[in-house]
This record gives sequence, structure tokens and C-alpha cells, in this order.
Amino acid sequence: MKHIHKNNSGFTIVELIVVIAVIGILAGAVIIGYGSWRRTTQIAQVKSDLNGAASAMASAQNFSNSYPTTVPATFTPSSGVTISGGGQYGGSTFCIKATSNGIIYHITNGMTVPAVGSCTTSCFSILNSGASTGSGVYTIDYMGSPLQVYCDMVTSGGGWTLILTNPGPYTSWNLTNIYSLNSSAPSISLPYSILNKADNIKTDISNKLQYRIDAGAFGTWGGVWEAPFSDTFVGTSPVQNATNIEQYGVWTIDVSTDSTQALTNIVPWVGNTTQLLSSWGGTGNWWGTLVTGSSGWGPAPYITPEMTTPGKIWYWVR
Repeated sequence: MKHIHKNNSGFTIVELIVVIAVIGILAGAVIIGYGSWRRTTQIAQVKSDLNGAASAMASAQNFSNSYPTTVPATFTPSSGVTISGGGQYGGSTFCIKATSNGIIYHITNGMTVPAVGSCTTSCFSILNSGASTGSGVYTIDYMGSPLQVYCDMVTSGGGWTLILTNPGPYTSWNLTNIYSLNSSAPSISLPYSILNKADNIKTDISNKLQYRIDAGAFGTWGGVWEAPFSDTFVGTSPVQNATNIEQYGVWTIDVSTDSTQALTNIVPWVGNTTQLLSSWGGTGNWWGTLVTGSSGWGPAPYITPEMTTPGKIWYWVR
């Protein structure tokens, strides 16, 4: 009588490990795929809500000729989406932010497509976010409120926020408005200052701030400086701790602290009614001045002998 031997072979331990690993990989792929799909869906919803909120703001503006300070109640965001922001400065502009599970986008009255991140806080952050469309007026988020600023997105790498324009005359300026003048109407040709906002617009670049001064035309007769990030744009005494990292034109940076002949390595500071905003050292000749309250200059004693009458002077922060 023959004995029939059955081959009852099962999975070996190695095979089981392989099967479990494959199942784990497939499960992980499903989870990752679902997570990616879910995030894409949330981003699309956030963008859709921002477009809806912007439409509600535009409709409100049509009736009242200004944007409301908050998004109208006629618009209701989707579940899980939080909308904040609105219009300011006479309702001439707005910036709205939408968040959902860590996803953050924003839109302004000048944008047709929402951009990633919070309402941008400087021209430098606009440039870095990829939202730049060239030099011009943009809306930034200044301490939670929309603010229109002029951005130079070209000179010395771009991302510069204009903080002061001085075309003269000297009668336009005094110890009060040197800090804020026509602040809601940024201009590269008319007297303008948001000097009192510069400390909240500056960017920490490796523990440094960067500022730029030019005259006559952008990127000429001046340069780019860096200084410790803790420095202030509204100082009232000279501090010589800046370093020139790019120079425009052929002239000599004055390293003295008095009897200056040109711009120095002192962060421009607010002095008296004569030297309203200057890089001079505090005594003697006061060339290297951006804004003066004294007559006879066009518009300020700037650089001698190369550029004594530049016509216009601009001051920027990045």
C-alpha cells in the first residue's frame, strides 16, 4: 500500500516579513496620497474663499466708494476656514488672510490670484514669496493692517520698500512730519515719509538690517548699507556702525564723524530743524544729509563736490 505524502508548505518567516512590508508600503502610499489630496482640496477651498471675500469687498466698495474695515457679513467662509483683515486708510485698499489647518493664503485689492502666506509685511517678503509683478505700489500687512507702499523690485536685487522721498522744497519738512508725511500715498516724486514705520518693515538678514540711499535716479549716487538689526531708523544721535556693501557712483564715503563731505557709515538720524535727517556726525560740516529744513539746497547738502544738488533723494529699507 502506497503512502501519499502531502506537501503542506506555508509562508516562511522571510516571506511573511516581505508580505507585511509590501502591505505597509501600500498602506503608506494610500495615506500619503490621501493626505496630499486632502491638502490640495483645502488649498483650493482657501483660495476660493479668498476670491469670494474679495468679491464681497468689491461689491461693498461699489456702494460706498471705499472698502469696509472687515469682510462683509454677506460672505460666509467654508467650515474650517478663518478669514481676517479688511480695508484701511480711508478704505482705499484691503488685505485679507485665510487660514485652514496651517494653510495660509492672502489676497489684496491689487491681486487677481491669492498668494501663499500672510499678508506680506515688506517689499522684500513680496519678492521672496514670488508675488512680485515689478516695481510699483503694493499692499503690505503693517502690524495687522493693510498699508500701501512703493516697492523697487529691480535695483540691487530688489525687494526695497521706500521709506522717504525728498524732492524738496525745504519748507515741506519739519521735526514732526519727517517721521510721517503723506504716508497713505507712496510717491517717488513728491515729499513722502514712513520713517516711523521702517523699524517694523525691516528684515532680519543674518542679524543685520539693510538700507539704501540714492539720488537723481534709482541706483545712482548712493549705495547699500547694512547695520546691526537692533539699530533704529528713528535714532536721534549718530551711531557709526553701518557698513557699505554696494556703492553707486564714484565718490568717497566719509569715515569722519564731523565736518563731513559725503554720506557716511552712520545710519541716518533725526537731528535738529536744519539737519532733519542726516548721516553726518553731529558737528561741523553737514554734507551727507537726506532732508534739511534749511533753505538754499536742492534738496539737501548731499555729496560734495560730485553731487551737491541731486534734485531728488530716496531712502529705502529691505
